[in-house]
Amino acid sequence: MFTPVLNQFSTWFLHHQSFAGYIEPIMQMFKPEWRAGQFRAQIIKATILSGEFLNVQIKPSKQWHGHIAGQHISLTVEINGRLLTRVFTVASSPQYFKKTGKLRLLIKTSNQGRFTGLLNSKFTKNVWCNISAPTGDFVFEKSSRPATFIAGGSGITPMLAMLHEQLRLTSQKTSKKISLIYYAKAAEHQCVDELSDLAAQFSHFSFLLLTRAQSSDITSNINTAEKPDIYCCGPTDFMQTLADFSNKHSLTYYQEAFGLQLSRLNDDSQFNVKLHSSTHIVSANDVLLPQFEAQNLPVKRGCGIGICHQCQCIKKSGVVRNLKTGELSDSGEQLIQLCVSQAVSDLELQL
Repeated sequence: MFTPVLNQFSTWFLHHQSFAGYIEPIMQMFKPEWRAGQFRAQIIKATILSGEFLNVQIKPSKQWHGHIAGQHISLTVEINGRLLTRVFTVASSPQYFKKTGKLRLLIKTSNQGRFTGLLNSKFTKNVWCNISAPTGDFVFEKSSRPATFIAGGSGITPMLAMLHEQLRLTSQKTSKKISLIYYAKAAEHQCVDELSDLAAQFSHFSFLLLTRAQSSDITSNINTAEKPDIYCCGPTDFMQTLADFSNKHSLTYYQEAFGLQLSRLNDDSQFNVKLHSSTHIVSANDVLLPQFEAQNLPVKRGCGIGICHQCQCIKKSGVVRNLKTGELSDSGEQLIQLCVSQAVSDLELQL
């Protein structure tokens, strides 16, 4: 009750949306990277791995209360005076956090990436950053059936967290079979020694490392006779193939997708978007954010997948489709996120 009143006071008299945001610069004098609505975290160690991966150990502040294996967090860092946010799955188990107070992130970097391409130099020991509370519902479900994890590339990250947690739980209660099928480019499979240690420690766990060249049919190693629950994380087409296969064979299927499936129209429709006093052309076959960036418009990019809300703006008129939910907006004024919004009519926006 007190916080809304304080924020209202801040709006009226301090001309700021929240009191916490107003005092943020003062707090940062005593606590580096203190930010309203986020948790401080410190980089403990960052190790370069094969395949342009980075293994990062971070220690959140005591206010961060932990996660469920398979969930993800938003990570915010200040680079060249800009706050950039991306979403990463926690690659360590809740038990590891309780024991050490640390989290592990396994990050696929890219020299061309405006965020990950700068992490090698940014992530040094004792650097402060910010993380969000954990979110996501790609978590292990209780079942008496065997479980088959299928990972493609960096999709291994939620699997690592769930395997560390569930193998210990199932070994105590049952010997339910758990297997992992892991696709990656040659010599780019991550944490292989770790997986080998788990297989040696738990007799009910096995894993298979594959490339597309070795096994182009990514469903061929699934034992449908066992009726396993399928957990999948990887590229969109990769997961769609496995979703269709699971549906065909009546298998319970769960997936985590860090991307959007565009709902393409039958034609190459284009729409006018009015921003302030100028009009810009956008295609109906892509979300708004990358199109605005290509036109050098003053937009903010955050996670790019509809989680962090940094690209939020006001739609004054027109209709957009939210590609996360598939829902169409109404034609009136409302807040939208540019990274998940697809134009289906002419628009007027206020950035």
